[in-house]
Amino acid sequence: MKKEMLNKSFFRRFVLLFFILFTCLNINNNIYATGTITPRPIAIMIGNSPEEVIHQTGLNKADIVYEANVEYPFTRLMTIFNNSDEAIVGPVRSSRYYFSRLAVEWSAIFAHCGGQSLKNERMVNLDQMLYPSPYWRDKNIGGWINLFTKTQNIREKSRKMGFQEKVNLDNHLLNLRTLNLSGGNITRISIKYNQKYTISYEYKASTNTYLRYINSKPHQDSKTFDQIAVSNIIIQYVPIKKISGDKEGRLEVEVVGEGIAKVFYGGNYYLTKWVKKSKDHPTVYYTNQGNVLNLNQGNIWIHLVPVETKVWFK
Repeated sequence: MKKEMLNKSFFRRFVLLFFILFTCLNINNNIYATGTITPRPIAIMIGNSPEEVIHQTGLNKADIVYEANVEYPFTRLMTIFNNSDEAIVGPVRSSRYYFSRLAVEWSAIFAHCGGQSLKNERMVNLDQMLYPSPYWRDKNIGGWINLFTKTQNIREKSRKMGFQEKVNLDNHLLNLRTLNLSGGNITRISIKYNQKYTISYEYKASTNTYLRYINSKPHQDSKTFDQIAVSNIIIQYVPIKKISGDKEGRLEVEVVGEGIAKVFYGGNYYLTKWVKKSKDHPTVYYTNQGNVLNLNQGNIWIHLVPVETKVWFK
């Protein structure tokens, strides 16, 4: 009798353990099911000084572009390519730690030339100073602003190094892209980074995009001469301060936390909240009702700016 009771007790424990394991596996499967299986995105650092702007190429083919301050008075760009289109991109420049922290959100192949970058197993660190083969120098451009690459070269190098070609991304900037709103009356947006650098956008209802200007001049691709056109604009206010004692004037840009963001698409304006819970979490933008913000189809430019930045729109 005692032996029979022990057998029943063991059986109950086995069933309970199996139920717990089955539930956990289902939870994990559901977590991963919320993401999207996609080719591993490529993040490429692009110089944006006046000398570099005239040689820039590939920006119009990027899905997402981040712009943030580096050493005064310059900003730098980080492009995210999530499509399979082949694109020549450059001039490739060095990273800053806050750009690499954003690249981790995309589990990206991170292409740059030196500078700071995070050591994170979710990211492929393809520094040109360590892996020169996917890059080349344009001999027709002098100085240190002549480094270029091709998205297919970056993917091929990552593949040969044995990294996973596809990843599961749970990022709403990739997943929630169903809108095509238009007809708003906000036609002009200006962002004054400093006395020497102002970005402006002009809304074109015919294409439902914003044409980009630098200091009132059209921002164009150096090879196609097409003006940069943007479907969604996010102005994200973040804490930015100078690093004490840094002779180069480098900045500390805090991308973890929460704050206010101004969002524009289809001629419309939305005041939203951004949240990045930790360095391993993606940045999420919320509406005033607390829902995850849905954006228009098309590309996105995200401007990381300090709270004192002057922004005008009308």
